[in-house]
Order: sequence, then structure tokens, then C-alpha cells
Amino acid sequence: MLRLSSVWIILISWNLLAFARSLDDDDKTIGDLCFLCRCNLDKTDIDCSRRGLTDIPNGLGLQVTKLNISNNEFTKFPESLSRLHNLVNLDISSNQLKGLPDNALYNLTALVVLNLSRNYFDSWLNLNPNDVLLPATHLKILDLSYNKFQTMGNLANQELLISPSLETLILDHCEINSIHGRSPLSGLINIRVLKLNFNPLLRIQNLISSSLRSLFVSNCELTTLNHNELMFLPSLTHLKMSNNYRLELASSANNLFSQSLKYIDISYCNILQPNLKGFPSLRKAILNHNMVRYLESNAFANNTELEYLDLSNNNIASLRYDTFRGLKMLKHLDLSWNEIAVIPEDSLLEMPSLTQLKLSRNYLSRVGHLRSMSVTILDMSSCELNTIGKDSLEGLQSIVELDLSQNLLSYIPDSISSNTLKYLNLNYNRISSINNLTFFMLNRLTSLSVVGNRFTMIWRRSFFDSNPYLERLDLSDNMWRCDCSDENMRDFYDFVTLEPNKKEESFNLICNSPANVNTQTWLEACYFTWNPTEKTANADTLIWFIVVMIIGLSLCIILVSGIRSSMKRRLAAIQAERERQVEEARDRLRQMRIRAEQEALCNTPDPRDLIAPPSYDEALSMPKLNVSCHSLNETGSGKTRRKRGRRKTKSSGDLLEETDRNGDAPVYDDLELTETQEEDRQRRRRRRNRRYGSHEIAELDQSPGARRRRMSEYIVENDDSVIVEVQAQLERPLRPRNRRYSIDDNDVRESDF
Repeated sequence: MLRLSSVWIILISWNLLAFARSLDDDDKTIGDLCFLCRCNLDKTDIDCSRRGLTDIPNGLGLQVTKLNISNNEFTKFPESLSRLHNLVNLDISSNQLKGLPDNALYNLTALVVLNLSRNYFDSWLNLNPNDVLLPATHLKILDLSYNKFQTMGNLANQELLISPSLETLILDHCEINSIHGRSPLSGLINIRVLKLNFNPLLRIQNLISSSLRSLFVSNCELTTLNHNELMFLPSLTHLKMSNNYRLELASSANNLFSQSLKYIDISYCNILQPNLKGFPSLRKAILNHNMVRYLESNAFANNTELEYLDLSNNNIASLRYDTFRGLKMLKHLDLSWNEIAVIPEDSLLEMPSLTQLKLSRNYLSRVGHLRSMSVTILDMSSCELNTIGKDSLEGLQSIVELDLSQNLLSYIPDSISSNTLKYLNLNYNRISSINNLTFFMLNRLTSLSVVGNRFTMIWRRSFFDSNPYLERLDLSDNMWRCDCSDENMRDFYDFVTLEPNKKEESFNLICNSPANVNTQTWLEACYFTWNPTEKTANADTLIWFIVVMIIGLSLCIILVSGIRSSMKRRLAAIQAERERQVEEARDRLRQMRIRAEQEALCNTPDPRDLIAPPSYDEALSMPKLNVSCHSLNETGSGKTRRKRGRRKTKSSGDLLEETDRNGDAPVYDDLELTETQEEDRQRRRRRRNRRYGSHEIAELDQSPGARRRRMSEYIVENDDSVIVEVQAQLERPLRPRNRRYSIDDNDVRESDF
């Protein structure tokens, strides 16, 4: 039993040790992975995009839920991804994939988003569409955009994508030019969204799906749609066909029909008539930037649930009183940027729920007697309005915000009335005056803006006695005339700019006249007029300020001059110290140079010692001596040396000639081989020049050797106690030479020279 227990303990410890080592290895590999890629704290989100990878890096843990390996160089779908069973989001876009194996998504049961866009797919068969999506049982979004499938027409069974869970299929920029034959959505039983934007599609045929809710075919080349195209999409609620520049809708009411459609966008097309009668459930319709020229009576009678209608940027010239009949749920109507000149007074009553009406950028000349029980926001800016009636707002019983900016209004009638108006925008008109009755009937007015008008006279506080809720006044960019002596100006200034009921910033109130205060604020122009006591006090303050400034400047000048003088003295002392140091350095250099010259004079070798001995050929050409060669090293007397002088060594040819001429042995004038050599050797004499072969050293008078010789002569002539015998030594060893020996050892050899 003890043995069994010990064995079990050993096995358990071994397994624990192996598990710990595996954890250490995993931590190490994960650390290396996070050094290469970006990881979050818990290592569940890995971003390895733009790393030039061709395979999955090591270290991916099983806890990874989001992996981005886009913008790399993958040519095959990585097989190692199959072990990441917790992966939810996989982005492998912008690579070089040309196909997918049928088991590419094996074991990826948790995968929800798969991005395969911007690869090299050019055929549906390369995807193995029948099998590749089946293992991913929770896949919801598949992005195949920016590939080159080119067609979705007449797809065979093996070319159909099959996935029971896929809800969104993105095929933008795939060069698809047709959809016909068998429906490509028949294998996607739960498809919700299909995007085919930016494809050269001409027609859509036989697109069948009972679950499709959103269809996007914008920026294509659609020209027309059959009346039954949307009938095979019974769940379709969202249709966007914008930017199809040749798309037209026929005038027939049965041209296009969908019982379920709630949102349609056919902007930037070639629509001449809205023709939305085939969509009874429609909630929002966008038809801007088309070619609609007129609206028929009861044009929207069948759209009883329509809430948002955008007809802006068309060519609509007129409206009929029954054009919008039947739009009982409409809340937003945009008719801006058209050519409407007149709006029937009762046309808005057909829309009892309308709250926002945009009529800007039309050709309306006057604010008519519009009637509406529900409109709260009315935009009539930039419409060339020049007249506004006294009772123009009485028919708009719920109006809250009115925009009349950028028009040609020159005045506002007195007692214009509205019990609900809060925001009135009169910017950039031609209004020049108001009075205390202008806004008398606007008792709910909260904000008034008159920027960029032609007001010159300062308003009065009494103009707004009947507007207790006024909180904002925009008065900038007007031609105010500032009469500072007028008490009304200061009173109105306080009313507008002071707390607690501040209505305008003081820097927005700019004077335009008289000329001496032009471009100044009201406060800058009138401060001393409104505060005369401070003006007199300011004169004394100015005088004292000038005196203090003069004294301060004087002190500053004195201080600066003192600092400059002290700096000059300090600079002079520094300069003198520097010159002294330079002079000392020069003296030291001069002494060192003299000492070096003396040492060089004493240590300089005699140039004669540097002459190499004669070569073998030169030695052969030299004459033989009758006496011993030891006499050549002896020093002759100065007298003898002076008598002899210098002359060239005669060559062998000259010696022969002289021998022939004298009939005797050669004569050597430069060597005195006499019996007096022993006597002369005992006397003090100068050292003679040494000659080697045909070479002779000619010394200059100013050379170190000449100077040293003269010094030695002087010493020899004045001192008889010491005789120095100097022998020449070569600085480098002589190269070995073949010596020629005579028969008799006592004879003088040529090598002795």
C-alpha cells in the first residue's frame, strides 16, 4: 500500500510539473505574440494586421474571441484557426486568398462575424459555398465585398451559399452586373440584410427570400424595376436605391408594389413622379435631388402611414390644396430648394400631424395666411420674402420657431401676433426700425435675432415690456449710431448686458457712427461720458502715472548704467589677466624653445657620421695605400687642415694618368704619410675630414657640425689638458660584403678602406 501511494504521489507531482511547464511555455509564447501583435489585457482581442504574415503566429490561446489578421500576405486560409473554438470575430480581409477549403471554419462554432473582403475571390465555386459555412452555426455577418464575383445569375446548386444562421451578406464592389435565374438567397433561410452597393447592376430579377428585410442597391446602374420585383420579398421593410442616375418609376400606380416596405430612399435618381401609392405601409420616403416638376392631386393618398417626406432639391413649381391629402400621419415635410411661388392657405390642413415644414430656397414673395393646427417649426429662409402680413401668424396656432432670415423684409408690421411663438429669426434682412408695438403681441417670445440688418437708432427698454420671457437678443452687425449723451442708450445697454437678465454680450454691440467712435463697442465709446467722475479722477491718475513712469525709467537707466560700468571693469580685469597669462605662456614657450635648441645643438650627430661606407665597386676604384690605414683616423693639426683645404678624390683613371706622367707610384697629396705622424699624433690638432672612397662631405658654415667644430677649435686652442679622440660609428649595420684577401696577411686589404 505504501508503495502504491508513493507511486501515485510521484505520478501526480509529475503531472503537476508538466502542467506548470506547459503554462510557462504558454505564457512565454503569448508574451512573444503580444510583442508582435497588439493584445488587450486579458489576451482575448488580438490585432495582427499589417505585419506581413503568411501564417498564424504562435501563442494564440484558446481564450481569443476577436482576431484581426487583415492586410497581410495569406494565400491560404490558416488551418490552425480550427482550435480557436471561442473565436467570435475573425477579420482576414485584404489578403491574397483565392479560395476556401470546405473545412475552413471547422470547430468555429462560436464565430459570429467573418470578414473576407478585399481578397482574390473570382468564382463562387472557389468558396465551396455549400459546405464552408455549415460548421459556423452561429455565423451572422459575412463580408465578401471588394472581390470579383461578377455575376449572381443562374447559379447552380453547387454555387449557392448555404447557411442556416447567416443574417447579413455584404457584396459591395464585387463587379456583379446581373441577378437573374435562380435566386442566390435560396440557401440562406434566415437572411436579413443584403448589400449590393457599387455594382454595375442593370436589373434585379427573381430575388426571392421570405426573410430579407433590408436591400441596398445604391450607386448601381439600375434603370427600371418591374412591378413584381418586390413581391417575392414579403418581409422587405428597408429599400435604398439612391444614386442610380437613370432609374425611373413609371406613372402607373401598379409599377412597384410592396405591402411591407416602410423605408425607401430613391434620392439622386431620375424620378419624375413620386408614385408611392404601391407602398401603403411606408413610413419614411426620401426623394430629394430628382426631377420632380409637379405634384398631382392626391399624390400620396394611399400613404396614410407616411411620417417623413423629403422632396427637397427638385423642380416643383406649385402645389395644390389637395396634394397632400391623406397624409394624416406626416410629421416632417421638406420642400426646400424648389421653385414654389405660392402655397395654398389650406394645403397644410390636410396634414393634421405635421410639426416641421421646410420651405427655404423657394420663390415665395410674401408670408401668406398659412393655416395649420400642428406646425411648430416653419423655415422660410432665403425665399426672397418682402412682405409679412399683420395676421400672417394667426393661422399657425402651434408655431414655436419661425425662421425668416436672409430675405428682403424691410419692416415688421405692428402687433404681429402669436401666443405660441418663442424663437424669431430675422437675420440678414433690411429692417431699419421697430417700436414698442412691434412685438407687443408676442408675449411668449424667448429669443429674437436681428443680426445683419440696418438699425441705426438705439432701441428702448420699453419695446420689450410685454415680453417677460425674453432671454436672448442678437443685435450684432448693425449700423448703430452711438449718442453717449442720450440716457436711453445707457439704459438699453444696461437692460441688454447686465445680469441677472443678460440678453447679449457687450462685445457684439459695435458703434458705426459718428466717425470718432467707429468700430468701438458701446462701452468703449461712452465710458467716460457715462462716468464723468472717473474721467476727472483718471486725469490725476494719469499725471501720477506719468511721474511714476519717469522716475521708474530714471532708476532703470541708472541701474543699467551701473551694471554696464561694472561689467566693463570686470571685462577689463578679465582681459588684463588673460593678457598676463598669454605673456607668461609666451615666455615659457620661448625658454622651452631656447632649451630645446641648446639640447639639439649638443645632441645633433655629425652629418659625416651618417655617410655609408663605399660600395664594393667604389672600393676597387680607390688607390691602395703604402702605409697602414690606421693613420686615416688620426687627427691632423689645424694648421695642416687649413693648408690642405678640400678637393675631390681622384678616380682610378686620374691616378693612372698621374702615374704615367710622373713615372712613379700615385701621389696622394691629401695624406702625409711621413715619420712625423707619431709626433703629430701627440700634438693637439683639429680632426681632419674623413673620406670614404670618392665621397666627400661638404659642410656649410652655419651647420651644427661647423658650429661644433669651431667651438672645439676654440676649446683646443685655450685648453691643453684634455685630448678627445672621436671615432665614427654608423647608425645602421653594414650589409655583408665579399672581402678580397691578399696572399700576405700583413699586406693592406681593400676592405680596410
